Amino acid sequence: MRKKQMTSAKKIQISNQQFIESTPKTKFLEIRVIYAISIYLKLCVIDLLFIRALAAKILFGVGSFINNLKKTTMKTTFITILTALAMSVAMAQTTVPNGDFENWADPYNITDWDGLNYNGGIINFHTFSQTDDAHSGDYAAQVETISQPLIGALPGIAFTGNIEFDPTTFEYSFNLGVPVEGRPSELKGYYKYEPASGDSMAIVVGMFKWNEEQQDLDSIGGGLFFTGNTANSYTEFSAPIQYFNQVDEADTMYIMMFSSLDSYHVGSKLKVDDLTLEYGTTGIDGKSSVPDISVYPNPATDYINVDSNGQINEANLIITDLYGRQVFQKSFYGGLSTPLPETMGNGFYLANIVQENLIIKSTKICVRR
Repeated sequence: MRKKQMTSAKKIQISNQQFIESTPKTKFLEIRVIYAISIYLKLCVIDLLFIRALAAKILFGVGSFINNLKKTTMKTTFITILTALAMSVAMAQTTVPNGDFENWADPYNITDWDGLNYNGGIINFHTFSQTDDAHSGDYAAQVETISQPLIGALPGIAFTGNIEFDPTTFEYSFNLGVPVEGRPSELKGYYKYEPASGDSMAIVVGMFKWNEEQQDLDSIGGGLFFTGNTANSYTEFSAPIQYFNQVDEADTMYIMMFSSLDSYHVGSKLKVDDLTLEYGTTGIDGKSSVPDISVYPNPATDYINVDSNGQINEANLIITDLYGRQVFQKSFYGGLSTPLPETMGNGFYLANIVQENLIIKSTKICVRR
C-alpha cells in the first residue's frame, strides 16, 4: 500500500474509525484491510447461489462476493456465467492500464496497480509482486496466499488504483479504479494457477459511473472469472461483463485478482498477464429494455417507495449495508410503498431492484431518522 498519483478516475476518501473500533485489533490486517477495501469498491459481481444451475446474478459488494464464495467454493466448481448485456456499440475503447504488467518501480510497486502489501516495521508482508514468469514480455503479476507470523494466513489480492493507510490514525484513503470509456463487453487475459488444498481464485471486473449529485460512484456492471483448477501453463480466460444499467457508459473501472477465496490456503499462487478489454454488441437494435425505476425519498426516514410506472411485474427490493449484508427484503408487483425496519439506523445503504435474479436498478440511499 502506498501513495501514488492517480489519473482522471474518481477518488473516494473515507474515515474508518468506527469500523476500526468495532473489530478486534488482533485481526486488523487480515480482516479490516480486506473488508475495508470491500466497503467502497462496491463491485458488481456474481452471487454463487445459482452456481448449480450454471447461472448467476449480479450483486453489489465485494464483501457479499467473498462471503458467498467462502460458503460455496468447497461444494462445487463454477463453470459458466451469463453473457454480457451491453445494448450499444462502444464508440470509444480503452486499454487496461499497464495490463501487460511491464512497468514496475520495484518488485512490489507497479504503475496503476496496488495489492495487499504492507511495510510497517514490525509487520511486513507482500502478497502482490512482480514475476519474470510471463506470458509475453519480461514480467507478469503474481498474487500469492502467504503466512505472516504475527497475523497468520493472508490471501493474495491485487487491484487497480491504490490504498493509503495511516497506522497512527487507523484511517484509509481509497484511490481506487482507473479511467475507462464506453461499455466493454469482457475482460480477457492469461493466467497460471497453483491452488493449495483445494483453494480457488477469481478475477473480478467492475464498471462504474460518477454520480455528480451524490458525489459517489454508481456501479453499472461487472463480471467474474473463477476457478479452482490448476493451470500449469498460461491459459486464456474471459470474464464477460454483465450490465444491469443499460444506458450509462462507464468512466471508472476496477479490476481485482484473488489467489484465495475460501480459507486462505497458504501457497496458492496466481500469475496474470496481458489483460485486455473487449468491446462488442449484444441485445436487440441497441435499445434498452430496462424500465425507468425511481426509489424515493432520498434521504428516507420511515418509508421507502419504488415506482416503475407500471413497467415491471414481480420483483424484489433488497437493501444491503455497505458491507454487503442484507438488512431488508420485500417482494412487490409494479410498485411499492413499505416501512423501513426500525433496525436500520442512520447511514448509507444500497437499494437493489432484482427481477429474475438480475439487478435491474441499484442506487445508494441515505436513512435519516
